Amino acid sequence: MSITRPIPVLTALLLIVATAAIPQTPAMASPACPTDGIPFSNQLSNGNVKIGRLDPATGASGTACGVVVFTPELTLKATIPQENLVFEPLSVPIDKLGLINVPVRIKPASDFTGPVEFAADGIHIALTGEVVAEADILLNTCTIGPFRTSLTTDHSGALIGAPFAGTDPANLTGKLVGNEDAVPRANRTWKCPILIADLFDAITGLPSPAGQSWLTFDSSLTLTPAAATTLRG
Repeated sequence: MSITRPIPVLTALLLIVATAAIPQTPAMASPACPTDGIPFSNQLSNGNVKIGRLDPATGASGTACGVVVFTPELTLKATIPQENLVFEPLSVPIDKLGLINVPVRIKPASDFTGPVEFAADGIHIALTGEVVAEADILLNTCTIGPFRTSLTTDHSGALIGAPFAGTDPANLTGKLVGNEDAVPRANRTWKCPILIADLFDAITGLPSPAGQSWLTFDSSLTLTPAAATTLRG
């Protein structure tokens, strides 16, 4: 990680103490999955999340469920309702040695929607929505966003995903990537005063242009055999 100005030693020590003092809240269970279309569920694992110029946080995971419907143009569209997309909390390193970590929570701020296509190499999906990131720093909580983010099995910026494929509709595997969207600076609020927000932005390099931040997840997709047959037409 390259930082144009070093973090003072006192600040680093305070970050360590503050991070250790903040309890980690487990993610709450999602509401029931929708059933008003052709349902699917999705497990996200082995994820990498890069924010600005920080080194990536590894081991990100999450769960999602939604439905696929036919549009009036007879194309396929997937929707994951906001309440049915859950990302597990992350510990984001802000130094090269990994000694200083900031707890970060990524929360959806809208439904995620996008096209679904069947091809010879598998199922191609592109989902777009908005998220908010929350970071705990020096006993304050700074939020970033909402901002637009996308996940696709195809190309996204410099990253390439992998379509969902396999012989069992209940266990299709692929890779989702997102590398096209900009990330704004931290919001200045009473929970994140200007001095704290400025420090956070200096550490992370926010705002970051499109292509500098990214998400990647290994992903497993679950369909019923009947749903797979219906979607193939």
